[in-house]
Amino acid sequence: MKNKLTTLFLIFPLVTGCLTTQTETMSVKQAYESDYERFFQNVVIKEKTPYSITYEYKDVRIDELAFLASRYCQEQGNKHAYLHDTVLYRNFSRRATFDCLELQN
Repeated sequence: MKNKLTTLFLIFPLVTGCLTTQTETMSVKQAYESDYERFFQNVVIKEKTPYSITYEYKDVRIDELAFLASRYCQEQGNKHAYLHDTVLYRNFSRRATFDCLELQN
């Protein structure tokens, strides 16, 4: 009987430990439901002209913004987007300015 109790006390913490880590893993929720939600919550257009566009962003990579800038410049007369500068701004956000240029052939 004593041997069975000792075995039970050794196995019980292992079993409960495995169960709690599985339930904690399953209950973890991601910060954003999708990449689109993350993108639209963290990117704001601050200034746009026919010659440039400025985004304020956080928790987004610059190459993801480059795609948006290239689409905007394409609509502004078939121009190409070129990164002019990036600046660290308030509250750990950044600002990126893209120029819309039409290069000569």
